[in-house]
Amino acid sequence: MTINRYRIKYLFSLACCMSLACAALRGGEPVPGYTGPEEAVGCPETVAAGFRLPPRSALVPYPSRGEALAGAATSSYVISLQEWKRDTVPAGIRYTARFKVRYAWDNRAVLLRTEDVPSSFGVEVNGTPVGYSQAGMGRTEFDITDFVQTDYNTVSVIVCEEPAAAHIGEGYGRRADVWRGTACVLSQPAVRIHDIFVETSSDGGEGYAAIDVVTESILLNPKEYVIHYELLDPAGEVVAMSQKSIRTGMLSRDTARFTVRIPDPLPWNHETPNRYTLLVSSQNEGRFLEHVAVHIGFRTPGFVGGSMTVDGLPATLHAVRYAAGPDEAATETELVRFRDGGYNCIVADGAPQPDYLYALCDSLGMYVCDAAAIWTGREPARITVGGNPSNNPEWKEAYIDRIHRMYYSSHLHPSVVMYSPARDSRNGYCLYEGYMELKRIAPGVPVFYEDAGGEWNNDLDSAAVFGKPDGRRPAGRVSVSLDRAGGCEAVVTNNRELSAAKGTYEVTLRAGAKTLWTASGDFGLMGGGTLHVPIPLPASGMRRGSVQVEVHVLKDAAAQMSEGRGKVSDLYETVKVKFPL
Repeated sequence: MTINRYRIKYLFSLACCMSLACAALRGGEPVPGYTGPEEAVGCPETVAAGFRLPPRSALVPYPSRGEALAGAATSSYVISLQEWKRDTVPAGIRYTARFKVRYAWDNRAVLLRTEDVPSSFGVEVNGTPVGYSQAGMGRTEFDITDFVQTDYNTVSVIVCEEPAAAHIGEGYGRRADVWRGTACVLSQPAVRIHDIFVETSSDGGEGYAAIDVVTESILLNPKEYVIHYELLDPAGEVVAMSQKSIRTGMLSRDTARFTVRIPDPLPWNHETPNRYTLLVSSQNEGRFLEHVAVHIGFRTPGFVGGSMTVDGLPATLHAVRYAAGPDEAATETELVRFRDGGYNCIVADGAPQPDYLYALCDSLGMYVCDAAAIWTGREPARITVGGNPSNNPEWKEAYIDRIHRMYYSSHLHPSVVMYSPARDSRNGYCLYEGYMELKRIAPGVPVFYEDAGGEWNNDLDSAAVFGKPDGRRPAGRVSVSLDRAGGCEAVVTNNRELSAAKGTYEVTLRAGAKTLWTASGDFGLMGGGTLHVPIPLPASGMRRGSVQVEVHVLKDAAAQMSEGRGKVSDLYETVKVKFPL
């Protein structure tokens, strides 16, 4: 594949410094004349070089609507890189794999996506250096369109053994020779879906979603495109859809904005993890070019007085610090064990996690505090000159870069409700600026930094995050008990913290088979609320007495969808308990 004419601007920029506009497109200030990773590792301010793209969501393009909605395991637009060969080079360890560019990919963008490289690293395609990234952990993408050819190609990832980024934790606990080789090559149209941003809220029974679809063109000439979206509820029914026409400019980014309103949205929280599916498609001259599907949730994270809130209601957190391993099934087993033990929150252990961890937490109803890959615990604790990098302005861009990589890796997942900019990294200028940057890109979302030392760049108290669970969560929407202290009362308790429970109750007092007294009615209980029904026991006592409590609780709308709508009684859960007196 020859160098495309629409790339001439970028190749010229590499030779004599990129313009500010080009740097904004590419996501970093490249090193002029960069020829390999060994030239960049000594500079703390050197964050990216070459064709490293700005961070974005883990979007997977599919050729058809059905494949995108099904989340097919493979896409014809994605090639997983396998069978890496390893050798030693002056900069560190080089991993090399082969891949074949398909003819159908002609005149399309070709991107390399790497995951969790344990150190700073460079990239070569067919022996030509094409980029460098000071940060490795998390997801990194490079535009390699101009460097690949139809048929077979080689790609090399050179993992640096002694990077400058070791000062801020890159490679902490990992060696250059232990990379798992998680990487792929993907193809997108010349005008591609670059990223999707969604902000959801609920107000007075109405749900709102602000959807931004960011497109990027690598063409020199303008083009007319149509961007479509569909929003599907948890049952797979389309509840909203629309489209907008855009006209792209030369080497431009454009945003198609949609505002969605739906009645009575199903909320996402640790008790009711209802996920909607957002499908975004691009179309040119009547032909669909790519389809991307993501899961979203209606929830608004916030904080009050150092504690977490969801949709304005207090949410008690029981968090555990955790890092996912390479096995998705084992990770799911561990997360289910945490949830069943009463934990409802994962604090990522010092780095962005594999995308499957966030997806599992979305479906299980586990909150996530995502973490940037910054750890300076091995550096001096003092914050004076020559001390901890967190107070050294030379490292500011590197800190901001890692914070961006964290945010963009997971911002679409409803489970991600807070962010941690660093771990065990003292405090100072870089983390102050990092806090402000998080507030700019994720306004209202709490920032949790345990080591802020009482300073202003932390929103949550550690005790409010790492609260110990009392035990296993109560089974069922409501529980029923009998309170004999100072009388006799039937007590109905809503076991949920954030969701209301509605239904009917009936309390019956019996002596043997004879009914002495009964009471019934409707109830509506807010999260944690209780209903007390006094029971008039005979003053003379009673033999073979009992109290029976029967409660019918309206099921969640999501449960009604999944189980179908048959008889009216199918819409309710029934709790029936008999207490001997």
